Amino acid sequence: MGQTEPTLESIEDYGNGASRQKRLTVWIVILSGLLIGAIYGMIGMASSVDDAQPVHTGIMKY
Repeated sequence: MGQTEPTLESIEDYGNGASRQKRLTVWIVILSGLLIGAIYGMIGMASSVDDAQPVHTGIMKY
């Protein structure tokens, strides 16, 4: 029965061996996620929703 799992040394990203393009792709994904989250948060804080429902209890105020 042979070994089917890769060793750490055989993985190209082990020991800071990742290519420049892979690092750039990871940073782009992280920063774009943060940017989308910030834009979504700003839109959520800036929009106002009037969700108050009028309550009719039949009690008269004087």
